[in-house]
Amino acid sequence: MHNGVDIAMPKGTAIPSTSGGTIVYAQFGQKGSGYGGYGNVVVVRDNNGYLHQYSHLDSINVKVGQKVGSGALLGKAGSTGRSTGPHLDYIVKNSKGSYVDPTPFIMGGNKPTTNTAPASKLAGLYNEKTTTSSYSNFTKLKQAKNSSSFQSYLGHLKSAVNSGLVPSNWALALSELVGRESSWNSGAKNPNSTASGYGQFLNSTVSQYAKKTGLNYNNPVHQLGMMAQYVKDRYGSPEKALAFWDKNRWY
Repeated sequence: MHNGVDIAMPKGTAIPSTSGGTIVYAQFGQKGSGYGGYGNVVVVRDNNGYLHQYSHLDSINVKVGQKVGSGALLGKAGSTGRSTGPHLDYIVKNSKGSYVDPTPFIMGGNKPTTNTAPASKLAGLYNEKTTTSSYSNFTKLKQAKNSSSFQSYLGHLKSAVNSGLVPSNWALALSELVGRESSWNSGAKNPNSTASGYGQFLNSTVSQYAKKTGLNYNNPVHQLGMMAQYVKDRYGSPEKALAFWDKNRWY
């Protein structure tokens, strides 16, 4: 019986995290640890409590307690432990400790959604209950149906939420903020400054939050993750950031 999926690949192949989360194990699997025989192992706990186990690694690039984003380099493929050749053994357990099919986590990745729901149905992408917002002045989202970039943005937002980079209950308010800043265009650039991307980050802010989060601002999904972290640090919530924006026209 095999509880995960084996993926053959050359030794030294970079192994990216399929989800954002926290590193809870990163070492050679010793007997009695629950990871005996798996060689070098990295385990990521995502924001939904799922454990993602990456085994037989040749090397490990992360440490226990480290926060990682979706796509972060965890290590490189190898054949350590009980293995007959270089490959990745990928296993996923839910919050109750039961094994689940890991395939959706591999295939889901950062693929944009084809959902064509209008802005008024944004919450339906996730859950009406978890996307409830205390903010009500969604002036920009009312214009989303006329935006050519909004559908691509929804795909990136869904990936950011599913990977744990953006809390699901931030979806509506953060989307309003992104709309005001960049009209949901990840390639937007301010001609009068270095501000760019969904969050209109200056180059200095990009550098600061790339270092803090380990994310890459060239990735639109990561832009949203970095923006969420910035909003959390500066305001605590997107609703408070919007309240500030209402008064100052920036956040």
